[in-house]
Amino acid sequence: MQATQITTFQALRHSFKLLIQAAPREISYSIALNIIRGAAPSAVLFLDKLIIDEVSHLLSQTQTAQPLDLMLSQPVLLWSIVGVLSFKLLDDALDTIGDILTSSQRDRVQGFVQEKVLEKVANFDDIALFENPELLNIVQLAKSGVFRVQQLAFSISMTITGIFTFLPSTGLAVAIAWWVPLAILVSSLPSIYTQRKYIEIIWGVQKKQAKTHREMDLSFQVLTGENYAKELRLFGLQELWLDRWSNQFRQFFIEMQRVRKEAAIITLLWSAFSRIGVALPFVYVVVGALERRYTLGDLALYSGLIVQVERSLHILVYSFNNLYEIALGVTPIFQLLELESNLKSTAAGTASTPPELEDSKQDLSLIKDKIGIQIKDLSFCYPGSDKSTVENLNLIINPGEMLVVVGENGAGKTTLGKLLGRLYDPTSGAIEWNGQDLRNYSLEEVRSRIAVVMQDYARFPTTVKENVGFGNLLSLSDDVAINAAISEAGIAAKVNSLEKGLDTPLGKQLEDGIDLSGGQWQRMAIARALMRLSSVEMLIFDEPTAALDPKTEHEIYNIFRQIAVGKTTIVISHRLGLAKIADRIAVMENGKIVEIGNHDELIAANGVYCTMFTRQASSYV
Repeated sequence: MQATQITTFQALRHSFKLLIQAAPREISYSIALNIIRGAAPSAVLFLDKLIIDEVSHLLSQTQTAQPLDLMLSQPVLLWSIVGVLSFKLLDDALDTIGDILTSSQRDRVQGFVQEKVLEKVANFDDIALFENPELLNIVQLAKSGVFRVQQLAFSISMTITGIFTFLPSTGLAVAIAWWVPLAILVSSLPSIYTQRKYIEIIWGVQKKQAKTHREMDLSFQVLTGENYAKELRLFGLQELWLDRWSNQFRQFFIEMQRVRKEAAIITLLWSAFSRIGVALPFVYVVVGALERRYTLGDLALYSGLIVQVERSLHILVYSFNNLYEIALGVTPIFQLLELESNLKSTAAGTASTPPELEDSKQDLSLIKDKIGIQIKDLSFCYPGSDKSTVENLNLIINPGEMLVVVGENGAGKTTLGKLLGRLYDPTSGAIEWNGQDLRNYSLEEVRSRIAVVMQDYARFPTTVKENVGFGNLLSLSDDVAINAAISEAGIAAKVNSLEKGLDTPLGKQLEDGIDLSGGQWQRMAIARALMRLSSVEMLIFDEPTAALDPKTEHEIYNIFRQIAVGKTTIVISHRLGLAKIADRIAVMENGKIVEIGNHDELIAANGVYCTMFTRQASSYV
């Protein structure tokens, strides 16, 4: 699974499409508004020239009329003054309207793009996005890119303003001399080139530092997160983690600052050179006025135009460079949006699906012969790794059987659980369920017929009702079914003691929220799994009691025994308390099954399982 390479032009094109989709009305109004705002300065300069020339002409004559009467008697002077004042009022009004449009546009774009990113991450079929460092970097850069798309709307507005300021002012500047706008443009080219070059260099540093930025975020979570608060203080780890965050920040900042300083010095030197392109036309106009080739109005107009041409060119260069910088920054968003999971059902026909499965899509619910699960020559490497976590594994799990998979940490047990739940597809080999390759079924079909309880179960920051009801969204409002699941999971007494009962918020981050003990949260996870018990065929318990005390563990085992009746059950654990009553036990080492049998058979074999069981049993003596 690799990210698609996207060019700067493609990133800009995709960004424009997102903008139009997100805020079409605001974009249209903004373009119209900025066309007017761009053309207004040149019109004001021209009207200023007329006013100055008219006033100069009147002052050169002997006038006896009152100044106000004199002004009112001169139509050109009067309407020029009205025009300037009108443009000033219009500019103030457009500024206010522009601020409202910009705020609305910014919020719409941010919400729209953020929703796209969240939707992609949330609906990504496998979990490689959360376990592959390269993909994690793309997600990190995509989060930053959301702000850059938001900036894009402002940059487009600036560009439009720059264009419609530059064109009329340049057209008028040609009246001074044909070479004036050309001199300003040519003298600015080195500075333009240098700025663009350093934008690329700075973006290269940002990409390179994505890993450091992600580690900064992790350190930030440790320092501010509830999960770490107690041990951070009890072990006196605050300074250590503060220093770690500071060092990560300095590593990122020093490299960026070095490039920025270098860019600033070189750009400043070339900017000084670009002053020549402004100085020459300015001197030319002043000399022309002194030689009486230009009127005072011409002097005001032409000197203003020179400044305006340079200013509008500066706006354009800044806007184009900003667009280029934004295009680089938003690239990870579109890499993320175009990223495809390796998990595909045969209906999609992807490279990850064996050719022989392409036209054999099955409906799991219609298969009558329940022949269980057959794992054939199964191997799997995590994305980005060349080492197999599970290798050439063969196993049969019979319908309604409870199989406990045991082994030391790192043996490949949890990876096997992920493959059975289709959080990943095999690198090679196959998992067959009721005679059909697991990839023959749609993901929704497979996952709707599996209930899981994980070691790292979710603690959703919401109510008791939703924490349990999430197990079956169709029954999310069925209080009877939710209470039944809570009762079966053995946590009804706790829920009934809560003032708000099912409506109690869980999590201290929520207003009036409460927290539960580890065992109580575990029972919430079990109750969530129980919500879909009537429709599932397979139960997967992955290290479900690893963090529990022996008493609670024993109680949880009793619950598992009850709910596993008639279901194909796979229990993954390095603790062997449930293994004794399992139908069979599979012992894993280094991604392979090294022993299989029931408890008595494996004890009699005096192998790996016997050693593990004896060692663990001695801990309770």
